[in-house]
Amino acid sequence: MKPVTCSLLFLLLVSYCRAQPSKDIANRFKKIIKLIEADKENELAKMVKYPLKRQNPLPDIADSKAFIADYPILFDDAFKQKLKRYNDTDIFEHDGAYGLVNGPFNGDIWLNEDGAIGAINYSSKWEQELRAALVKKIQGQMYPAVNSWIENIVVGKSDNLLIRIDDTGKGARYVSWSKGRPTSEKPDLILYNGIQQARGTMGGWTWTFKNGDWTYIVDDVEMCEDPGRDCGLFLRLLFKGAVKSTVRLKEIK
Repeated sequence: MKPVTCSLLFLLLVSYCRAQPSKDIANRFKKIIKLIEADKENELAKMVKYPLKRQNPLPDIADSKAFIADYPILFDDAFKQKLKRYNDTDIFEHDGAYGLVNGPFNGDIWLNEDGAIGAINYSSKWEQELRAALVKKIQGQMYPAVNSWIENIVVGKSDNLLIRIDDTGKGARYVSWSKGRPTSEKPDLILYNGIQQARGTMGGWTWTFKNGDWTYIVDDVEMCEDPGRDCGLFLRLLFKGAVKSTVRLKEIK
């Protein structure tokens, strides 16, 4: 689950949510809450589906070792106070996933269909401070015309290209550099007013940018029949509506 602006993700999820979780799911959340309250991070780490995505530019949590190391940053005293107000009615279901959405929660934790922790959207004060420091560092290294944004959405890289999509508060912005050129140099291309769309119930996102007769489309495909071939991040280049090229991108932070 990509941490794109968590608030947008939360609103989209809530619009499709249904109440009445099963007893097993409610008991699963209660077990997770007890482990967090008791700071039993080693046991909790076994209940996570890795990698655990974190909001850009924070690195994702790759495995249980990284989860245990980051545990004090993930769950602070403020969150533990929220957990004391937990009620089974705070759980909602969306496409087989279950999240803490109602009451004091804002989609803070989601379980996948197997009952494993698939997403943690809560961001502690410590994590926010760490993220702000990373953003400031990255912005200080970038070309001045593109070193400002509200939220970084995605960074992708191919053998010949590096792209960024950022939310500037006036729609999405697409920026790209050709192979070997650092982000401190002027980008090869800057496109504004991009349109972001959810890819329906299959999960993922699509961003579309216009440049005259050319259209740049970035697809984040989360669910597909052949994950090795069809899932992932792709850049499609269209001329007058006809596809001219499709490039697989490696998502990076």
